[in-house]
Formats: sequence, C-alpha cells, structure tokens
Amino acid sequence: MKNIFRNTVCILLCLLMLCGGFLVSCNKNDEPTGDNGASNEEKVTVVRLKENIKYGTKVTSAKLEEVQVNKADLPEGTILNIDDVLGKFTTTAMYAGEYFLPVKLADKRPSNVDENGDAIVDEDDGIINFEDAGYVMVTDYLKPDTGEDVSDDIQKLIDENPNRTLYFPDGVYMLAKPITTSADPAKTVSFKLGNFAHFKAMDSWETRSEPLFKLGATDMTEEFASAAYHYSLEGGILDGSDKADAIWVMGAGNVSIRYSSIKNTVVGIHVKADENGNGPTADVHTVNIVGCGTVDSYGVVLDTNDNTLTNMRIASNQIAIKLTGSENFLRNLHPLYIFEGGLNPNETYKDSVAFYDVGKRNFYDNCYNDQFATGFYFGKDTASVLDCCFNFWYSPNNGIHNSYVCEGQFNCIIRYSSSDVGHADKGTECNFLLVGEEGGKGTIDTVYFNPNKVSENDDSKDYLINDPIY
Repeated sequence: MKNIFRNTVCILLCLLMLCGGFLVSCNKNDEPTGDNGASNEEKVTVVRLKENIKYGTKVTSAKLEEVQVNKADLPEGTILNIDDVLGKFTTTAMYAGEYFLPVKLADKRPSNVDENGDAIVDEDDGIINFEDAGYVMVTDYLKPDTGEDVSDDIQKLIDENPNRTLYFPDGVYMLAKPITTSADPAKTVSFKLGNFAHFKAMDSWETRSEPLFKLGATDMTEEFASAAYHYSLEGGILDGSDKADAIWVMGAGNVSIRYSSIKNTVVGIHVKADENGNGPTADVHTVNIVGCGTVDSYGVVLDTNDNTLTNMRIASNQIAIKLTGSENFLRNLHPLYIFEGGLNPNETYKDSVAFYDVGKRNFYDNCYNDQFATGFYFGKDTASVLDCCFNFWYSPNNGIHNSYVCEGQFNCIIRYSSSDVGHADKGTECNFLLVGEEGGKGTIDTVYFNPNKVSENDDSKDYLINDPIY
C-alpha cells in the first residue's frame, strides 16, 4: 500500500512539472501583454507592392497599397510614405507584398528597357540609351489603347521637343487629324515606333487622302529641303482605315522611312514636289504597303528626284508605284495586284499598272510584279534602265497582259528580263512590248519569253539585240 501511494505521488509530481514547463515555454514565445492583453509593439503605415513588376517599371498608384505593420518587422530604411515612391522607376524586379528601399528606386527609367521592363535593342543589336540619345518616351505624357484621339497630345510633344527622337511603345494611337513636323532643322523631330505601335485613322477622319504623318509640312524653304538635313520615321503600323494616306514627305530634306507596315491607305507614301518641281528626297527601306483596293489607291508616289526604294512588298493598289521624278533608284520591289480584293476586275483591271514611270530616267534592279495588266508603263520622254526585272501572271485575269508599254517612242534599256506569256494558250492577249510611236533608241537584251505566243501587236522584235530565250 505504501508503495502504491508513493508511486501515485511521483506520477502527480511529474505531471505538475511537465505542465509547468509547458506554461513557461508558452510565456517565452508570447508577445508581452498589457493589462488589456494588447500588443505593446509600435504600429506604422507603410506602402508596398500589390502586384509583381519588372525591372525598369514606373511605379504608379495602381500598383501600390498601404498597410499597417509592426515597425520592428520592417527592414531598416524602408520607405513609408507613398508619395516618396510614386513616379520612380524600379532598379530591380519586385514582387507583390514587397516593401520599397531607396536602393530599389531611381528617378529615371534605366536606359536599356522600355516601360514594360523589356530590353530595347536597335538594328545593330546595341542597347538604346534613351538619355544619351535624347529620346522622349511618349507614354510618359499620353496613353495609347484608350480609343480616344491623341493627335493634339502628340503634336504638343513634337512642338515642345525640337531635335529629339520621340519613342512610341507598342499600343494603339488613334488619330483624328494629321501629325505635322517642321522642315526647319532647328525644330524638327524623328520618330521611332515599337513594332506594334499602331497609328490608326479614326472614324471621324474627315478628308480622304490626308496623311497620318506630314513630314516637313511647315517652315518649308528651298534651303531646308537640302539633303544636308536628315530625319527619320522607323517601325510601327500605319493604318489609314481606308480613308487616309500614311505619310507625306513635303519639305524636310532627306528622310528615311524604314521597317514600317502600312495598310488600308489611299496612298502609302507620297514624296511631294513644290510648285517649282523641287522637294525632299526619301530613302524607303523594308516597308510593306497594303492599299485600300480602290482605283485611286497608290502604294508609293515619287514626284521628286533621287529617291531610293528598296526591299518592299506592295499590294491592293490600282497603281503600285508612280514616278514623275527622275534619277530614282528602285531595287528588290514586289508589287502584287490582289485581283479578288476591293477592285472590280471586270472594269478596272485593264488600267492596273505595277510601275508607272513618266520621269526622264529612273533605274530598276530586280523588280518584279504579279498579276497587273501592265507591268511597266513609260511616258513619252522616259528613258529608264531596267536590270533583272520580271513580270508574272498566274491567272488568265481579264483581257490583255503587257510586260512593257511605252506611250511614245521606246528609249529604255531592258536587260535580263523574264515575262510569262503562257496565258496566250487560254485566249489572253500577251505582249512583251507595246509602243505608241515608231522609233526610239531603246534596246532589249537577253530576255526570256516565247515570241511565238505574243500577239501580232507586239513591238519587241524591233528592239531585240538577240533572240529571246524560251
């Protein structure tokens, strides 16, 4: 009995010791409490992120929230005030719930990223430095993708930032009227557009065939039209909504237009001459143009001299390229007549022309076209030079297929040309050359077509240096 009593007392003592240790352990981990049980830790209001953001992102109120936390839990130097982070740019990627430290913020966007934190690389694979290049980030001043007209906002940026490059990140920029630049080299700007920066004419666009961009349209003088002054428009999508032109080059010296996609325009690019026949020059490189499929739709119109067009595809125009100027150089161009598009082939096809040349002399290298009724048309006084130019028809589309037509006497030089006259077997009249007047000093050298399939109206035999290859 004594042993049972002694064992029971030992068990009870052990249980009391265990419970006491547990209570002591709990008290050690509990926060200190006052008489009412509330925490004695100091609470503060702090700003923090409520979503993940990339390196180089501008901090806006939509990305922030204010919360109350224990001050002792915050890293030393944590920014508390929301006003001290708004408008800053992150110097590292940050995540939802993260607090701001001074080292994570900068007053300016890092030079190698756009507003979305994506690296920006130029055509030479070098990093674009916005600050060093003097770029103006347009979206710091206006918002795309709103559906609202931003033409006045863009015009204000142009007028207030002479001799700067305006960079337009991807997004849709709606325009109700043309954007205009100055021909004065002290006032003008250049444009650099993201690949998906989309400029679009609004439904309220009033005047058909006014352009989205008028380059060099103010302060035009003969001096400022000099090739010594050079400006550019690069990249982006220019959408005329079947009512506007894309670009007029008017008085701005030498202008580069490159890496752009132009669509739904009455005229894609028009280089305009003044009343004396003088004007700027344009270098157009790697630009794709799709017209609006109407009889007044042109891909490119060159009214001045010494322009260059290289590496272009042009479609859905009645006339793809029209030249009234001279000494222009055209290389690697491909006009395409979309015969089942907006044009009515039964009424308008016969007047379709890929290259309409009424200048004195222009130069063509490796230019070819598909499906136009006439591949190349020359004016009465035109004496152009063509190397490696080709004419193709893959459908016997409505009537006559002419490779070359000359309004007057033939004075052009055609070398190493090929023309498809196979549709003569299907009842289509095919001609390699038609001339309006007998005579001329033009020549046709080393060409590929079947002379047995051209019509009796064909005039090429009078100018051939050697027999065609077929």
